[in-house]
Amino acid sequence: MINAVFIYSSRGELIVSKLFNNSLKRSISDIFRIQVINNLDVRSPILTLGSTTFHHIRSNGSDSLWLVTVSRTNANSGAIWEFLYKLNAILDAYALTKEEKLKEDFMLCYEILDVVLGAGGIPIDTELGSVTSKLSVKPPKNSANSSESKVTGSFPGPSLSAPNLSMPKFLTRNNRSMSQDLGSNYPSSFPWRPNGIKYKKNEVFLYVNEKISILVSRDGSILKAYVDGTVDMTTQLSGTPICQFGLNESLSVEFGDSLWQETEHFTNKKAIPRAAAGSVMLEDCKFHQCVSLDKFNKDRVIKFVPPDGNMELMKYCVRDNLNLPFKITPIVTSCGTTVEYRVTLKSLFPNKLSAKDVALHIPVPPGTLDCKINTSNGKCRFVPEENAMIWRFNKYGGLTENTLSAVTVPTSDTTQLTLQQWPRPPMSLDFEIVMFSNSGLVVRYFRVLDKDEKYRVVKWIKYISKSGSYEVRY
Repeated sequence: MINAVFIYSSRGELIVSKLFNNSLKRSISDIFRIQVINNLDVRSPILTLGSTTFHHIRSNGSDSLWLVTVSRTNANSGAIWEFLYKLNAILDAYALTKEEKLKEDFMLCYEILDVVLGAGGIPIDTELGSVTSKLSVKPPKNSANSSESKVTGSFPGPSLSAPNLSMPKFLTRNNRSMSQDLGSNYPSSFPWRPNGIKYKKNEVFLYVNEKISILVSRDGSILKAYVDGTVDMTTQLSGTPICQFGLNESLSVEFGDSLWQETEHFTNKKAIPRAAAGSVMLEDCKFHQCVSLDKFNKDRVIKFVPPDGNMELMKYCVRDNLNLPFKITPIVTSCGTTVEYRVTLKSLFPNKLSAKDVALHIPVPPGTLDCKINTSNGKCRFVPEENAMIWRFNKYGGLTENTLSAVTVPTSDTTQLTLQQWPRPPMSLDFEIVMFSNSGLVVRYFRVLDKDEKYRVVKWIKYISKSGSYEVRY
């Protein structure tokens, strides 16, 4: 939707630039400066040049900053202007609409953009009360306690009653906030979901995608371990359905500065994977704008009216009680100018599951001509371009152990000093496991209801665990 966001001073100096599309270059900001800022005859808040469209507003205050978005798709101009006005309200709450203040705290502005815009430059959260709870810095009290903003009409923030920045009438909404309680009287239309959607077969695909990163020291202790996860959905539902799902029995969530813990009894415990036996502590949770935050804060239920098609429903991070899928035990010794390896790779997930595309990268010293390799399973070869041995498995079963032994063949000019100066980069592992949760997060139930439509819904839930930075020192 939004491919780039620029903030200029009143004189046209570029202060903040954030690109969401790799095809765009920062130099595109010069086009707006030349065509709009330096052109006194331009009065329109929108400029289209070929396939590129610039939307802009001026911030309130004496400095009158230029807030600009760049898009290269047929984006909704009303939604973009609404985003710009709400972004201005957030910046104003932190006094970032002043040029000197913005230059001093430009990193805070980038942090705000990371919160309000998701992947692909789609606005995900522009409510001031929700955004400030996710930022490392809180706004001044005089801004936080000021009267209700005319821009949003739903959060406490600075008054935007200045005549040059009042929200245009065509951008105001008569319906309730995006974070409303979706009860029996919920609105008939939502900004993110068009009316009149019909499907012959109603389906919902829920994906719990996780990437686990770990760093193990030479003595086997874990230096760092965390899981970055997303809950993605693909919906093909008729009408305006309400979706609701619950997570683990024992779940703790850090949401901004608050922490809640929910425990609920479920009778069908046999259907829950062993990977989710422990409690889960979620950190840095971020939700799509369709999620009812009021319902979440009150009842700890994730309830929402989904957009049609693909969406990222929530993001989270887990650092405690992780389920490690693999254990790597390396023994590396130097014998003269050669290096001997003995590596054990053991899977820790249940034997009913299997990992695919498993690849262990084992670095070798510089000046290695070849490696004499023996493996109990899989295929391993020396790759001179990467200066490493790569041990691959198309499929790796659960609770399985395999070993590799190898000896390097050095060049004639390799010395012991060369091996002593070798920094020994860590071994790294790549893999993908389906229906395994590294964090232990599990969807306990998933319901889809609609007040008008009477249809059956086919629901699919899939867990995908991948490697992030899975490294072991030796």
